[in-house]
Amino acid sequence: MSLTIDANEIFSAIIAKGRDEKTKKLDILFSEKVKLYAPSKLFEEVEKEKNAIKLMKLSGFSESEFNLFVELLKLRIHLVQTNEFSEKLAQAKSLSPHDKDLPYFALALKMECPIWSGEKKFTNQQEIKVYNTKDLIDNFQL
Repeated sequence: MSLTIDANEIFSAIIAKGRDEKTKKLDILFSEKVKLYAPSKLFEEVEKEKNAIKLMKLSGFSESEFNLFVELLKLRIHLVQTNEFSEKLAQAKSLSPHDKDLPYFALALKMECPIWSGEKKFTNQQEIKVYNTKDLIDNFQL
């Protein structure tokens, strides 16, 4: 199954750090049944949050653990350059609840795949299927 992964799912996975209630998110992230795509700027967002200390503090990771976890995520997530889905940005504008989310919607349109996100506003459109973690577990046995 191919999915465009929203940055908030990455933040949540980093914060999860093996906590029982969040381990399913980690299971999905590292499942061989899933191929994950994200705009190339995804890890810039992660680095920005890390540098704000907020993400590091919430995760409980040391800096080296944090960096290692992010490197593992980079191996799992296929980053797609903006120029590869830029023709879908105009269409995505009518679907995305926020301008910052435009690349995720445009990429999902380009890849013809759902978005993995817990953001409820993402479901206020009918063109792209949006799954939260529970949906993925319940419907796809991930």
